Amino acid sequence: MLLVYVHLLASCIALGRVLLADHKLWNWRKEALDQAKLEYLEETRKIATLALLALWGSGLLLVLQGYLLEGTAYLLNQKLWAKVAVVALLTLNGGLLHRVGFPLLQKAPFVLLPGSDRGRLALLGAFSISGWLFAAFLGVARAWNHVMPCLHVMGVFTAFALLACAVALVVASTAGTIRGEEPTVS
Repeated sequence: MLLVYVHLLASCIALGRVLLADHKLWNWRKEALDQAKLEYLEETRKIATLALLALWGSGLLLVLQGYLLEGTAYLLNQKLWAKVAVVALLTLNGGLLHRVGFPLLQKAPFVLLPGSDRGRLALLGAFSISGWLFAAFLGVARAWNHVMPCLHVMGVFTAFALLACAVALVVASTAGTIRGEEPTVS
């Protein structure tokens, strides 16, 4: 039970920090990122990375525990493998966010970036938050255990992520045009 608790806490810490960072980034969309904001993003990167490592570690231990208690029947739960796939994609996306996304934000305020850069950031951010939310959902979707095929779970995730990406692209394309506010560069 302690292992499940550690897994839950790591998930809550990561999801909470990512949601908060996304909210702050949206509020900062018309401003250049000063040193304090860059430090906040670096701290967020560290927290998310540590939480993701804790999730991988506790998740692998939970799979081992399930296997030791239930045998191969535990490993036949296709929802489990869908969750592993989603978390693997989240891990890759996190690397892209910090190697591609955040350097773009250091060039100029979000609203002053070229449309292609805003689109990249929107897609990376939307995939990130939809992935974190869906992975957390899978953690509580006990009704899908041994019932839902992996491809169906991934189909639901794909639809959710595509919807998030479509909304993010629309929002990114109109960012800066709301109420005619001018961006500030410090």
